[in-house]
Amino acid sequence: MFARKIVQYSLLSTLLCSSLAHAKIITQCSSQGTQGNVVGSENIDNQYTIASVSKVFTSLWAAEKLGLNYRYPTQIYITDLGNDLYDVHLRGSVFPYFDRTMFYFLIGELNKRGIKKINHLTYDENFEYGSIIRTKDDLAHSNGEQSETDIMKELRSDVTQLKSNYKVFLKKTQPLVKIDLPDSVQLSVKDIHAQSMKEFNPNNTTSTFILRSSEMHRVLKELNRNSNNFAADKVFERLSRTQKFNDFLTKSIKVDDKEFNFINGSGYPEIIDGKKIYNSATCRTVIEMMKKLMTLSNQQGFGLRYILPVAGFDAEADGDSTVTNIYLTPITQGALIAKTGTVDGSVSLAGTVLTNNDLVYFHATATSGGYNDIKKFLSDLYDDHGGKKEIENYTPKAFVPFDEKSIEEVKK
Repeated sequence: MFARKIVQYSLLSTLLCSSLAHAKIITQCSSQGTQGNVVGSENIDNQYTIASVSKVFTSLWAAEKLGLNYRYPTQIYITDLGNDLYDVHLRGSVFPYFDRTMFYFLIGELNKRGIKKINHLTYDENFEYGSIIRTKDDLAHSNGEQSETDIMKELRSDVTQLKSNYKVFLKKTQPLVKIDLPDSVQLSVKDIHAQSMKEFNPNNTTSTFILRSSEMHRVLKELNRNSNNFAADKVFERLSRTQKFNDFLTKSIKVDDKEFNFINGSGYPEIIDGKKIYNSATCRTVIEMMKKLMTLSNQQGFGLRYILPVAGFDAEADGDSTVTNIYLTPITQGALIAKTGTVDGSVSLAGTVLTNNDLVYFHATATSGGYNDIKKFLSDLYDDHGGKKEIENYTPKAFVPFDEKSIEEVKK
C-alpha cells in the first residue's frame, strides 16, 4: 500500500513540476528539541498567513483549558407522557462531532430505556448537529454553519431514514468500538424543534442521563487529520466564551500579541469590510506553540502523535490525512508529525520531524503550490540531524465520536 502511494505522489509531483517552478519558501524556522533556540530565515519574526496550521493553536487552547481527557457532555432529558410516549430534550455543550453516528448511538440508548415514540424532540442553542460533519465540504472545508433549521431538517431526515442508515452505521461502527450495539433500533418522532435553555423546564416526571463524547485528544486528532474547519471553529467558539484567545496565547507561550492575529480557530478566511482576512503568526510563535503543545500533551499522558497526523500512519477506516496526501515520502513515512495549511497564495506546514539526533520542531510557509520546496526543507532537516527515526509504539485508531465510557447515568 505504501509503495503504491509513493508512486502516486511521485507522479503528482512530476505533473505539477512546471506549475510550481516559481514557488519558493517565504519563511522557515526550526528548533532542535524543546529547549533549543529557534533558528531560520531572517524574517522569522514577521507575521505570515498560516491557514489551517491555526488548528494546532486551537488544539493547544483546548488541551490547556479543557484537557485531553475532557469529554463533551450532552444531557438527555426524558419526560414520560404516558402510553409509551415521551418528550426528549438535548442540552448541548457545542460538541462539534455530534453527527448521525452519535445520534444513532443515542437512539440505541433511548431504546434500552423503552423509548421508541417521541412527541417532541427538542434541542437547545448549544446543541450542534450535522448528519455528515467529517466530510461534508461546506462544513469540513469551508466556513459553513448549521442553523436551527438545518439541525431540525437533518435530525428529521436521519429519523426517517433510520432503518436503512442504521445498517450502514452498524457495519461501519461496531468493529471500531468495544461495546455491543443493538442489531436494530426503532424511533418515531412527531415534532422536532429548537428550545432554548431558558424555555426548557423539566418537571417531576423528567429523568435524565448524560451522553459524553470520546475524549478531547480523539476530537483534536480527527479535526487535524481531515483539517475540519467546522469542528475547529466550534472548539474555538466554545473556549472563546470564557476567555479571549489573545489573552490565552500571550500567557501560555509568553509571546507579544503583536506576533499573531487570529479571527477564528480554523484558519479559513473571513470577509471583513469586503476583504478576506486570515489568521497570521510569526514563524517563531508557531514553533513556541508547538513546543508548548508537546510539553502539555506529554504531561497529560499523551504526545503530539495523538493530536496531529503522522505521515503514512492513518487509520484505514478514516482515510489518509492531509499530511499523508501531500507530504508522504520514504523519508517522512512514520517520521513526520505535522499539520498542513493551504490558502490563496501560500501553503504552510508545521510540526516535528523525528531524527536520530533529536526531535526537531519546524514551521515553513511557501508561495502557492510550493509543496516541493517544503519537502526539500524537510529533507534538509533530516540530513542536518542524523537522518530519520521512525515513530515507535504507535497504532492509528479510527475516530468514533463515542466509546464505552460515553454513558453516564444521573442518580435522582
